[in-house]
Amino acid sequence: MAEFSWQAVNQLQRQQSGMILAPNVEQAKVQLLARGLQQVKVRRNWRLSSAVSHAEMCELMQQMAMLLQATLPLKTVLQMLSLNCQSEKLQRWLQRLEYGIAAGYSFSQTLSQDPQFLSERDRQLIRIGETSGQLAQICRQIGEDKAKKLALQRKLQKILLYPMMVLLISFSLTVLLLLFVVPQFAEMYQQNQQQLPLFTQFLLQQSQILQDYGGRLALLFALLIAIIIRVYRQNGRMRRKLAQWLEMLPLFGRLNQLSLIVDSSRNLALMLNAGISLNQALQTFLNPQKSAEYSLLQQEISQSLQLLQQGYAFSQSVSSRWFPQQAQQMLVVGEKSGCLGQMLQHIADNYQRQLNHQIDLLSQLLEPLLMLLIGGLIGAVMLGMYLPIFDMGAMLG
Repeated sequence: MAEFSWQAVNQLQRQQSGMILAPNVEQAKVQLLARGLQQVKVRRNWRLSSAVSHAEMCELMQQMAMLLQATLPLKTVLQMLSLNCQSEKLQRWLQRLEYGIAAGYSFSQTLSQDPQFLSERDRQLIRIGETSGQLAQICRQIGEDKAKKLALQRKLQKILLYPMMVLLISFSLTVLLLLFVVPQFAEMYQQNQQQLPLFTQFLLQQSQILQDYGGRLALLFALLIAIIIRVYRQNGRMRRKLAQWLEMLPLFGRLNQLSLIVDSSRNLALMLNAGISLNQALQTFLNPQKSAEYSLLQQEISQSLQLLQQGYAFSQSVSSRWFPQQAQQMLVVGEKSGCLGQMLQHIADNYQRQLNHQIDLLSQLLEPLLMLLIGGLIGAVMLGMYLPIFDMGAMLG
């Protein structure tokens, strides 16, 4: 389903314009002519990007749930959300949904024709909410789930961004010392013509290289980073290798494992409690557009689906890399009691607490280590520059 802008003349010979959803230009014209419009002109609207932040989608779903719970019609809800939306891309998406509803499509059908902002899981939940008459409740659950996921994502980003910023600052300070401070010492030592320690000679060589080739090295470094990012996004094998490497790191590997357990358990719980079958719920994780951290989990889920088809229980089909032994025992209890969805939610809450503890522990460990790193780098440069002075003082003494 594509988006088209149109201009036409109505039966009162007045100019009208608007937007319409249709498979192609011809179908768009047919729909407009069926409304009694004449002199129809249709133009395709090309969208360059569909990126909308998680925070915007979280807020949108919470507002939609609140308006639907007030028993407002869905079309009215979409109109109100569109008028109050700050994001132009999200506003146009809401308008397309509104036109789809006006054209006679159901909400879930319209979403499936314009799927870039909601995942397959969310669209399945909304379809079930429509058929069961619980659309407001489903939207509220989706909004709450997105809020929890956003809070976790921000916490993880904060703990990862802090060391990256510290490393960048320490690297920048070291480069500045090599570019502006070290050359002054080099000029002084050349005038004295004294024998320099090996470490001081090494620093002087690095300083000279930066002065001669600094611009080229910076350009090469930026180009290399851009290539790595592009290859990483397009190469699934590279993403899996990186995920495996991160798993081997003592604390970061544990964080990655806990975040996957929390996210996957919460997703499965939400879908099972809404009435989606276990097989369908697991299939939503196999979407190739899933983020990189899901690359290893997708292998586990594929194996789990194969075992489920062979008659094994879910608790028997999962490996310890996905659900640890304690979580597997909780799955057994959930299966026997017929409350697997509720037990998965309990698992998500339990491991969420463990994840919060690990994040707090990592933040406490990183701060002194990073301060030591900055002091070590800058101290090493300054020590290398003052070593000849110390040697000269020792000789005079």
